[in-house]
Parts: sequence; structure tokens; C-alpha cells
Amino acid sequence: MPDKDLVALYMKTVDRFLNIVQKQFLVSNRLADHWVQFESHFRETAEQNRVEIISELNPYDRHSKLRVTITERLSELLEDDGFYQVLMAVEKRKGRLSDIIAKLDYDIWYVRFFRLRAHVIIYLLEAEQDDFLKEEDRHMYERFRNRQRAMRNPIYWRGAGTVIMEPTEDVVALRYLRDSDTVVMTRHAGALHATFERLKHDAHGILNYFNKHEFFGRLGSSVKDVIDRNPEAEEQELVLAALRGIKQLLAEWSRRYLHSETLNVVDEEKLMKLTAEARYP
Repeated sequence: MPDKDLVALYMKTVDRFLNIVQKQFLVSNRLADHWVQFESHFRETAEQNRVEIISELNPYDRHSKLRVTITERLSELLEDDGFYQVLMAVEKRKGRLSDIIAKLDYDIWYVRFFRLRAHVIIYLLEAEQDDFLKEEDRHMYERFRNRQRAMRNPIYWRGAGTVIMEPTEDVVALRYLRDSDTVVMTRHAGALHATFERLKHDAHGILNYFNKHEFFGRLGSSVKDVIDRNPEAEEQELVLAALRGIKQLLAEWSRRYLHSETLNVVDEEKLMKLTAEARYP
């Protein structure tokens, strides 16, 4: 390849390289304000080192390989550049702190997960003695039943494609449903409303856009299976079905998501010992 073609390739590679570097500068207003000055500075640096870098190239190599070699040398110039180091010092520290936060969030998710499993075991023990729903729960759904607004709306709870409602044949009331809804229709809708709300509160920080449909879908389908087998199922039976369904789902999530020796700050051995009873009831 003639020298003039190597020079042209070098200049094009510098342009592409700076386009990539510019994206780093656009992450904050402070860096963006310095971009024009830095671009001019680095182009001067690249020009000063052009002859040396080109002399190291094999003119018989493919363009792609030559571009890679030039880019690697430009990256070395960038990392050694004092102006760049000063500008990026804050960003690099922010990056290290962001990594720390990500690791803490990872550990926190698992701590919350095992906390939820322990809560569910407690709720099952209570529900088996018909002692799960408290007085404030009953007051909540009694107030809901006696609400004045939207009296023809029979829905007690809706979320993530699951609906809890009282039985009705009112055509207007049924219009509140969507074709995609999993409908749990029972005269114990109030008790299930309170159950779902309790679990939703306890699962805060665990549920997200990707897993909430599976979580509430399992709650709904577990209860619906019982109602399909016995339309006259009692409140306690339905609450137990919901809790057992979510207990099974959490066990599945544990096998799916929890990988040994991946925690960052939390002592995994202590966590496993502490939560043994919740994991293997």
C-alpha cells in the first residue's frame, strides 16, 4: 500500500476513534464543555505521532488489521494523555462507585428474597391456624366493599394481568375486565385482596417489570385452581392456596437465580445458615 494511502487510512481511523471518544464526553455537561478543546488537542497529538505509528505498520496487511493496529496505538496515546486523565478522573471514580452500588444491590436483592421466604413461612403457619388476616386487613376490605365510588365495579385487586373480584353477572360490571386478565372470581375477594396486598408490600425491592407477572400470575392461578375444583371453597383454603403457590414459586426462583459464591459483601455461609429454616421448611 502506498504511503499516501496509509496516511489516508490513518486519518480516517483517527476520525472514527474520536467519534467513539466523544460519546464518553457526552455523558456529562462538564465533559461536553471540554470536548472541542480536547478534540483539537488530541488531533495534534495524533499528528505528532503519525509518522511513528505508520512506520510500525505492514503495508501488505488488510485494511481491517491496519485499522485495529492504529486504534490500539491511539488508545495508548489516549490513556497516557494528561489532559484526558484529568478530565476523566471524576468519571472513573463514578464508575468505580457505580460498580460498588451494583454489587451491593445484588446482595440486597438476595437478602430481601430470603426475608420474603421467611415471611411466607410465617404466613403459612398463621393461615393454617386461620390467624393470617388481621383486624386491619378485614377493615380494609370492608371499607372497599362499602365504597361509594364506582359501585358497579366488582374488582377488588388488579395487577400484572391478574384480577380479583366478587361474583357478578352484571354486564356493565364485567366490562371492567380485559381479555388478557386472569380472573379470580370469589365471594372471598376481600380476603384475597388483603393477602395480595400483604405479599406485594413484603416483595418490595424484589419484584420488577420482568418478574412481577410471574409472581402475581402464580398467586392468581394457585387460587383459581382451587376455585375451579370447588367453587364454594372457604376463605382459609383460598388464602392457603395463594401462600403455597408463592412459596413454591420462591423455591423455583431460588434454584433459578441464586448461584453459590456470587455474593459480594454479605457472608454467604452465614446467610445460608440463618435462612435454612425458611429455605427448607
